[in-house]
Amino acid sequence: MNRYPIIIVIFFIIYLVFSFSLSQNNNLGKIILSEPDGLVREVEYVEFPIQLPLKNEDLQNKNLIAIDSASQEKIYCQVISEKNFPEKNMTAARVVFPVSMAAHSTKTFFLKIEREVEAPVTDLRIEGEGLDLIIQNKYYQADLSRRAEPEPKIHNSGQIQELLIKLGYNQLLTNAEDRIHWAPNFKREEIEWYTTIAHWENPKEYRLDSGEYLIRTVRRDAAPEHPEIMLSAVYKFYAGVPFFRFYSEMEFTSDLPLELLRNDEMTTDSMFTHLAFQRPDGEVATMTFKERFPILNENPIEANAPWICFYNVEHGFAFGSIRLKYDNHGYLGDLSPTYQAHTQIGEWLDRKYWNRRLIHDHMIGVPAGSRYMEENAYLVFSIGEADRFENIKYWAERLRNPVNVFVYPRMGE
Repeated sequence: MNRYPIIIVIFFIIYLVFSFSLSQNNNLGKIILSEPDGLVREVEYVEFPIQLPLKNEDLQNKNLIAIDSASQEKIYCQVISEKNFPEKNMTAARVVFPVSMAAHSTKTFFLKIEREVEAPVTDLRIEGEGLDLIIQNKYYQADLSRRAEPEPKIHNSGQIQELLIKLGYNQLLTNAEDRIHWAPNFKREEIEWYTTIAHWENPKEYRLDSGEYLIRTVRRDAAPEHPEIMLSAVYKFYAGVPFFRFYSEMEFTSDLPLELLRNDEMTTDSMFTHLAFQRPDGEVATMTFKERFPILNENPIEANAPWICFYNVEHGFAFGSIRLKYDNHGYLGDLSPTYQAHTQIGEWLDRKYWNRRLIHDHMIGVPAGSRYMEENAYLVFSIGEADRFENIKYWAERLRNPVNVFVYPRMGE
């Protein structure tokens, strides 16, 4: 019997085991993802913080990748931000990369630095400087720039001015009197008109993070004409998906009586014919704008409605808000005050809008330490034939129920 083939096989197995062991010793951390809801994930972005046993400069001009332990597929990772701790030879980083997963599946990834893996070319684009930006992918184009007039549009606030729905429609969502996105907004008794985040003029704290998968803008400053409110706002625009996210937080640093407090507001000129929404119990309702009065007067849309959208029944384009997070707890864990909190549908001067009303046209004292936080995904889509809302239902299921992410960093030696 010829032993040489057997010896070769044995040595090959030893080599594979040694190589695998060596590769694991060189990894920078382990990421375990699990799909808990029985949903197929075609494109899902996972984002997480991790401590890397590297100096900040070690990440520069090199690529961080995630290696699938089962398939050995290498996925380029975008490092959103890094904070160096030189005395500890460590960097605190925030990382994002896309995955696809089968229902009820689990995946394990090892993070490594590799030079030869190139950054992917995606459909995410940015142009402009500072807060004056235009950001787009193949589904939409978001214009965050300012205009010379009218007055509400002139501020260098970084809020979305207009939104172009691509998808074969090239439908521009506009607001002749203001930006389409102008929430949060607030009103104290001493001023005649409420003010909005769109009245910010060069917010004091501003950061732009730009990469292949994600473009993020971070802003923080006192609310216009309401210095008692510290306002934070974060946009996230992604490659290859028909939505962007917006996170906002209002922190009350001093007591302040308010007669109006609103969030999640989008206002467009008259290009939509119908509205639809899902109630917290799962019921989906749809109606024309004229039909809404008796229905919503009798049973207003809840403040925590999972999603809401406007659509044009003739042309088929739609725009909606998927509510991801909604939390009105203050720093001591107590609920912050609200008055008749609900989701409002309105029309004014041929403009149609939705918003989440936290304090509704009634003077309420808001004590220091109160806090109002929410995060929404704004989705452009086409209405379906069999089910008009299949696209927003699809994304709402997945965005409201993300995959579980478990991070195991390799600590420094």
